[in-house]
Amino acid sequence: MSLALVTDSAACLTESLVRDRAIEVVPLHAVPAEDGGHGTTSRPSVEELAEAYRRAAQRAEEVLAVHISSTLSGTLDNARIAAARLTDEHGSTGQGGTERRRRPQWLRVVDSGTSSGALGLAVLAATRAHDARRGAALAQASTARSYQYFIVEDLGRLARSGRIDRTTARLGGALGIRPVLALTRDGIRAVETVRGAARARRHLIEQAVRAAGGTALSGPRHPADPVRLVIQGDDADMLEQLETDLQEAMEEAGAIVTELLTLPIDEATRTHVGPGALGIAVAPDLRSH
Repeated sequence: MSLALVTDSAACLTESLVRDRAIEVVPLHAVPAEDGGHGTTSRPSVEELAEAYRRAAQRAEEVLAVHISSTLSGTLDNARIAAARLTDEHGSTGQGGTERRRRPQWLRVVDSGTSSGALGLAVLAATRAHDARRGAALAQASTARSYQYFIVEDLGRLARSGRIDRTTARLGGALGIRPVLALTRDGIRAVETVRGAARARRHLIEQAVRAAGGTALSGPRHPADPVRLVIQGDDADMLEQLETDLQEAMEEAGAIVTELLTLPIDEATRTHVGPGALGIAVAPDLRSH
């Protein structure tokens, strides 16, 4: 049995990872504002998704699509329509014909419940599988125990797009207040608020260390199982410093980090978080299980 993976650009995977793992990526679209203000985004069309699934079906017996959380985007709705269309095409081809063999015997669409680095790690986890059932199980096991934290310089973009609630949005009006945000299956929420950019970065790291099971921290802790990390940002110097500080904090806290990836921020996500955003994703290293 062979498996082909499809995801969307919200997974923020690098070109080398996409090429090496033979992953099909469907772009979410960033739409510039006509008046020069903040732009918007749009989901991939049904046809774009169907074409990606068709391409994946040419090289594998099964196709697994792992997409951005349905709480953040309508991509999953279009993905399910596209999957149904492809399934109908598969059923209408002749028995035993070449065209039928090219169609997937099983096309599965999964709502990851997350986005960005956590989505990227889930997709990479699924590439270890040889069939869609196992791939979906790996992706869901990753996201079920993953954490996506981030900070932004301006909450206004997230507020205008409806991705944060009014209470969280109002924090952006308080002088110097920087909330540490978490992406959950129910959407984006503030896990704590601090004053100042430097303190926000420190607390971002502390949240990630706690999620990774660091034993030197106070408060509730998760078991210190091996984890994979992703850091993201659009400032190279700030990312380098974040990586150094994060590695030191993880080591000091006794967390078991098997891999740390630096991933870009895709254009659609950047539209909503704005410049200067920093993110850290923590997910279990399922390769150790």
